[in-house]
Amino acid sequence: MRPCIRKGCSSSTWLVVLGLLTLGTLRLPLAFTVLFVLIDAALAVVLAGTINGSVDQLKAGGWLTLAFAAVGAYIFMGVAMTATGGRGVPLGRPVIK
Repeated sequence: MRPCIRKGCSSSTWLVVLGLLTLGTLRLPLAFTVLFVLIDAALAVVLAGTINGSVDQLKAGGWLTLAFAAVGAYIFMGVAMTATGGRGVPLGRPVIK
């Protein structure tokens, strides 16, 4: 088996795998779907920046990474508040019921 030596091969693999995981979140609360869509968008923009050699696309991917980190922190805080006996934060309705 040949190792992946093309530019962006690893990112494209992650993009496919996380794209499939995103489909699995459609029945979960909306916050989880938003999280995975932002992760997919960040990977796609970083992949495009890697292939094109564009610093601006890589910076945009960094901003998207900060956005999905913020959504992940929001989800974590909601779960942590619920686990410690508090009232959780609203996570939204599922996209598909």
